Amino acid sequence: MRFTKIYIEITNICNLNCSFCSKDKIKKHEMTLDEFEIILKKIKGYTKTIYLHVKGEPLLHTHLKEMLLLTQKYEFNVRITTNGTLLKEKYNIIKNFNNIKQINISLHSENNKDNYFSDIFKTCDLLSNNIPIIYRIWTLNNLKLNKLSTIIVDKIISYYNLDNSLKNKILKEKNIKIKNNIYLDKANLFTWPNESSNNKSIIGSCLGTKTHIGILSNGTVIPCCLDSSGLIKLGNIYKDDINKILSSKKFKEINDGFKNNKIVNKICQRCNFKDKNLLN
Repeated sequence: MRFTKIYIEITNICNLNCSFCSKDKIKKHEMTLDEFEIILKKIKGYTKTIYLHVKGEPLLHTHLKEMLLLTQKYEFNVRITTNGTLLKEKYNIIKNFNNIKQINISLHSENNKDNYFSDIFKTCDLLSNNIPIIYRIWTLNNLKLNKLSTIIVDKIISYYNLDNSLKNKILKEKNIKIKNNIYLDKANLFTWPNESSNNKSIIGSCLGTKTHIGILSNGTVIPCCLDSSGLIKLGNIYKDDINKILSSKKFKEINDGFKNNKIVNKICQRCNFKDKNLLN
């Protein structure tokens, strides 16, 4: 089996505490270099692309440079999802890795950092010479956060000297090209799946287990990046061989179900992300 991508949470520690982010009781852990290398060795041949993302802020990792060096050693392409607060600080590290193929920046992050947007825009202008940049606003249907979305769009229009008449178009259309190699992606705020959600359906499909899986910082293998609390434990990458995980009864039931438009797992049944192509 081969995946389009595998999400790896190199740390579940974040420097922000955004209201829309899921809360869990998982012990805070920064993946060690040895743990990361174990993962890269085990998933070699199962994907070409890894995403440094589930929860946590990947640029916060103490050994970010050394981890990126390992991705080069094992010949993985890397995509990073970040809140952007440390992008300027880590620029001199990131710019040196030609295997970083995309950086997603959640501009809707709730923070009070001075010059947050200008620092991001200026840094991305430099990085975009070699790396595609995706600005994200994924809070459009939340009344409180949608006000922030409008502010963000105003800042984009101002910084990039865009025609103000484009504002409504930018807010309404999903994907907008701002300039060469810099794009804006927008979506509604989603609900993190949990056992108590009333949004239950047994019919449908998902890309989880089909095109991707995720690995939490504690080694727990999950079917997709939305299971940030590790509610659907498929195995532990530090202890189990990946073949064992992918051939397990739980994995096969979920995977076969999605192939037949059936949702068999009770957590997946309560996920409102089904049938949406937002897991990028």
